[in-house]
Amino acid sequence: MLKERLTLLIVSCDKFSDLWDGHIKLFNDNWQNRDFDTYIVTDKKTEKTFLDINIIAIEDKPEWTDRLKYALDYVKTDYVFITLDDYFLIEKVDNERMSSIMSLVTEDGIDYVRFFKRPTSATREPIERIPGLYRVETDSEYSVNLYPGIWKKDFLLFTLQQSLSAWKYEVALRRLAVNYGAKCIVDKGKGFVILDVVRKGKLLRTANRYFKKHPDIYLGNRELQGIGAALKLWIKTVVIRYMPSRLRKTARKVYVAVGGTSFADYQ
Repeated sequence: MLKERLTLLIVSCDKFSDLWDGHIKLFNDNWQNRDFDTYIVTDKKTEKTFLDINIIAIEDKPEWTDRLKYALDYVKTDYVFITLDDYFLIEKVDNERMSSIMSLVTEDGIDYVRFFKRPTSATREPIERIPGLYRVETDSEYSVNLYPGIWKKDFLLFTLQQSLSAWKYEVALRRLAVNYGAKCIVDKGKGFVILDVVRKGKLLRTANRYFKKHPDIYLGNRELQGIGAALKLWIKTVVIRYMPSRLRKTARKVYVAVGGTSFADYQ
């Protein structure tokens, strides 16, 4: 049973509470018959309630890492599934496969499982026991990141010693994983398929098209991302995925020099 090994935390804040109803609806539709405890972690008290999902409101912890660390006091299992409020689950989760992954994780002492295939540059040899699983090289940018994933609680606590924003924390994870000697894997077998919904507070255009096809999912009035911003994001994504590392660092410096913001060099 997953309940004895896994707890799920949906990390959020009050400004993103308009996403909760749609997130939970898709989560319940696509991960049925789950038997583990699930929490929403937020920064303010709320009147919202959800069946079988508890809300942890942490009002005196301004930094993202401090709220997550506090929420771990509620976690009684050795492993934690972390996802964010704007990652909507859009395909069915195979409970049998997830149980097999958890068995491998506990037996092999795995510290982190990423359910998002990128960055592919960090992917190493396959794990023959379960098709679609691969070892991950931690000494690579964003090899450990905040896309949906399973974390060993001890490793997660090790990474939460500093008070950091989510952006700085995600960059620091590379160094922290190396220092910990974390054993990490990635599931490229579509174990937890998401729709990315928000960027810089605005509704992504891909998400907006999905919601038009499924009008019962998102009922908020969040501003839509502009075409120019969408194009800029696309270019940035292509650069990150395909540009060699040395050139990417140069491009990042130019981007910052002309007024852009980057946390990638944070240590």
